[in-house]
Formats: sequence, structure tokens, C-alpha cells
Amino acid sequence: MAKAPPDYLVVALAAVGLAIALYLSWLKWAGGNARFCLSGSGCDIVQSSRYGTLLGVPTALWGALVYVAIGALAALGLTASRWAWAFCLAAAGVGVSVYLTALSVWVIGATCAYCLASGAVLLALLAVLWWRRSGVPGRRPTVSSVIAGAVVMALLAPFGAAFIFAMPEGGGAGFEAALARHLREEGAVMYGAYWCPHCTEQKALFGDAAKDLPYVECDPKGVNARPDLCEKARVRSFPTWVLGDKRREGVQSPQALAEFSNFKEPAKPAK
Repeated sequence: MAKAPPDYLVVALAAVGLAIALYLSWLKWAGGNARFCLSGSGCDIVQSSRYGTLLGVPTALWGALVYVAIGALAALGLTASRWAWAFCLAAAGVGVSVYLTALSVWVIGATCAYCLASGAVLLALLAVLWWRRSGVPGRRPTVSSVIAGAVVMALLAPFGAAFIFAMPEGGGAGFEAALARHLREEGAVMYGAYWCPHCTEQKALFGDAAKDLPYVECDPKGVNARPDLCEKARVRSFPTWVLGDKRREGVQSPQALAEFSNFKEPAKPAK
């Protein structure tokens, strides 16, 4: 059986997708301007939302792994089995991309051009791989079996992501409530503005415990506004967390705030 040559078109598309995914991952890790209401672009809002992180790492990094896997399979040569794996991985990526795009539009209320570009690359990969199906060497699986596998992957991948996103961060509602009280008692302050979607997202991470957060409204038009305190604290972006001489800007996960304030979750009583 002849050895399958590398599929350079698939490799090139995977490389483009990888570059986008790595850039978004770097933005999430580095913080930068993509986390502040000062800049306020759609990518800023999407990146700073809770959906910007999955299992403790940037969500885009999982996409990078998919691109690496597809690119590696294409570089090795698309035999029948490699083609089937690449096609199913691309289908899973498209499924997750559609799910995340729906979240950005209907839940977050913003869209990220880079995220949409990544979704377009995944669609292009899926189309090219489907176009390549008749030319792969080796014993090809039936088209119906590959389509069935791709559909399953396209449904299971976003379902798994949705399940993980639905899991409460930290130790559950009790963790967020105890952390909010701890932040207030330690003298931490969250500076924000009523119109800032990042601030809304930050509060949403605490659920019902958001009412206990030590929040200061910086916009004079907001309720109980204290722009004088914001000016004194030299706040230039929202949200900004200040605790003594420590400062963090942008949306922070409850775990990050626990580390920021040296919070230790109370031990649960033995049964």
C-alpha cells in the first residue's frame, strides 16, 4: 500500500487555527487590555467571562490541542484511519465553536472576531477533509459510520463543555459566600461601574453571595456612587480589586481572589 503524502492544505489551515488559539490563550494568561472595561471590545468581554477558562486553563488552549492533533495527522499523511480521526476532531471543534458562539451572543452579549475566525477555520477544515475523503488510501470506513462518529463528537464535545461550565467553582455556594465575607472583613475593595459587563460577570461568579462583595460604584450616575474613592485609589479600568498595597485588574475567579486575600475555606464538620 502506497504511503499517504502529507496534506499541506490541512496542515496550513490547522496552523492558522493554532496561531489564533495560541494568541487567545496568551491574551487570557497575560491579561493585557483584553480584560478591562476601559477597552471594552467584544473580545475583551468574551475573554474575561467565565467561559474564557475551562478546567483551569484558557478555553482557547483546548482548541489549540485540536488543531495540533489535526495538523499532526495531516502531516503524517491522511490514511483512512487518520482521515476519520481528523474529520471527527474537526466536527467536535465545530460543535464546541457553535456552542461557544451561541453563549457569546445570547449569554455574554458580545462576540469575539478571533473566536469567529477560529470557528471559520474549523468549518474550512471540516469541508476540506470531507472533500479529501475519496482520495485517502487504505480501507475506508463507510461514509455513514464516519458521519455518525462525527455527529456524536460534535454533540458530545459541547455537551461536556456545558457540563463543566455548569459546575460551581471552588467549594460551591458556601465557598463563594464565605469568600465574599472574608474579602469584606479583610478590607478588600472591588471598584466597578454599573454599565461594565466585566463587573456584571465578576458578580455573577459569586451568585447570590454577590450582595456581600465589598463593591464601590465609580460612575457618578450609579447607585451609591463614590467616584472620590475610585479617584483616590487611581482606578482606571473595571473591575479593579485592591487589598492593601495589592491590586488586580480584570475579572478574577473565586480561586484567584482566595489566593489574593489568603482565604482558607473553613473545614467541613465531620459527619
